[in-house]
Amino acid sequence: MRGEYVDERDSTWERDDPRFRILVFKGPDNEVTALDLVDATLDEAMDSARALSNGDQYLWSLAIVDDDSHGERGLIWLSGMDYNDTSFTARQWLLRRQMQSRYLLARTQRGLRPLLPNGLRLLRVFPEWISGWPIWEDFTDGYRLDASSLDISPDLGAALFDWNEEWLSRQVDEPLADLNGWRERGVLLVDQLKRELNGVAEVRPAFLW
Repeated sequence: MRGEYVDERDSTWERDDPRFRILVFKGPDNEVTALDLVDATLDEAMDSARALSNGDQYLWSLAIVDDDSHGERGLIWLSGMDYNDTSFTARQWLLRRQMQSRYLLARTQRGLRPLLPNGLRLLRVFPEWISGWPIWEDFTDGYRLDASSLDISPDLGAALFDWNEEWLSRQVDEPLADLNGWRERGVLLVDQLKRELNGVAEVRPAFLW
């Protein structure tokens, strides 16, 4: 997120008739229910999304529906995204995280395990300024995991530990660019972790943003 001061007079038109679209994803296959709201405010659209998801018991997202200059319909995401899309960019991962976090929080508040709709755990990979493994699982008592907490190969466990230690070796204000290939190695480690935990967990490369 970033903020930019602007001249409020730079706009040449405005409208007060947004069309909102709510997408609710149900079941392990993320079957979609879509509803458009007209003559609604943003607060009403958010309240409707929470109601349709039965208080965040289902994943949901919210967008503004708009047509471009060629009359082609599109969506401007306000909260979340199309959960059935694959995330590639940091922005897409952030939108996916937004959906998953409120869903998992609602599960734990109901006394349920923090599992995604398909039954997978959600693990995040990012370094920290303490020695250890860079693997985290939100909404659990064992927030920070180690290699013994997961059924992964010893070589991968050691490589993840070394990757975090490399992060620790830098100064706080040292540019990441000085860690030659560190991000690229992280991407490869996440790919290997995904393969070894296939059917067990979704792995999020949180260090990319």
